[in-house]
Amino acid sequence: MIEFESIILNNSQFKELCREEINSNAFLFETTDKVFLTNFSYCFAKFLLCERENKPCGICESCKKVSLLSHSDLIIYPQTHKNILVEDIKNLIDNIYLAPLESNKKVFILNNFSSSTIQAQNKLLKILEEPPKNTYIILNVTNTNKVLPTVLSRCKKIRLVPLSDNEISLAISNFDNKNKIIEIASGNLTNAISYSSDKNFIKIYNNCLKTLQEMSDSKLLIKYSSMLLEKKEDINIILIIFESFFRDILLIRLKKEELTKNKEILNYLKEISSEYTSSSVDLIIKKIYDIEKQLEYNCNATFLVDNLLLYILEVKYLCKKE
Repeated sequence: MIEFESIILNNSQFKELCREEINSNAFLFETTDKVFLTNFSYCFAKFLLCERENKPCGICESCKKVSLLSHSDLIIYPQTHKNILVEDIKNLIDNIYLAPLESNKKVFILNNFSSSTIQAQNKLLKILEEPPKNTYIILNVTNTNKVLPTVLSRCKKIRLVPLSDNEISLAISNFDNKNKIIEIASGNLTNAISYSSDKNFIKIYNNCLKTLQEMSDSKLLIKYSSMLLEKKEDINIILIIFESFFRDILLIRLKKEELTKNKEILNYLKEISSEYTSSSVDLIIKKIYDIEKQLEYNCNATFLVDNLLLYILEVKYLCKKE
């Protein structure tokens, strides 16, 4: 079933796409927000398969079936594995030349396409170049750097912009601490849902702020590192929260407070900002990016948090000497 359908159908980027003339049979949607990405493509399939003039109408039989992901002319891959494999593309090729069963169109959605094998991507090239009439292929991609240039050149590429705070608010309207979640999620629906369901989110949020306020010496590093990282899987949230805080600190240093996200703790961040220069904050943000990349290689979470906190202390020390 399509989640958050009403949010996506009312999204300005989705509406703009539906107003445009459909002059391509292959679309590539890109964003790191997997929940938004998947549901955006499902809603676009609903638009393509709708039987009425005002698409997507939401009331025709086709729209109802797409909402339930039960339309026989909507085929979604991968079907048996986590990632797209050559066998999925072979199955797509076998299906794409068959006549539609319920509609006059067929739509194929390839989820997690940026993790597909090179062989699978190469296998798809000919179909992308010469797709049968009234068939549409939608590739969901989180990183275009992992997609072959020959695939990219054959698709209409659309980078999805983050959702607005109001859209995120609608998605998590029934959760406590909604404002803090919205601030840290920064338009990412996947993260907002994850934080909403994580009972420790607010505790981690408060501990991150407490660390920035109180950690003044390397002798305290183990204390605050242990407080932050009760579970190794918490490191992703810790890094995102620190990144959000330091982005706002940078905006404060640049006298652009109106652009900050963390409004509820703005006064605290103002106090903290006096300990840094703009260039030093920029270095810390880059350090967070580096640590996020190291996570991809399964580096030790405790080591990475210790490394970040030590770097923050070093930067603060250098700022005091200037």
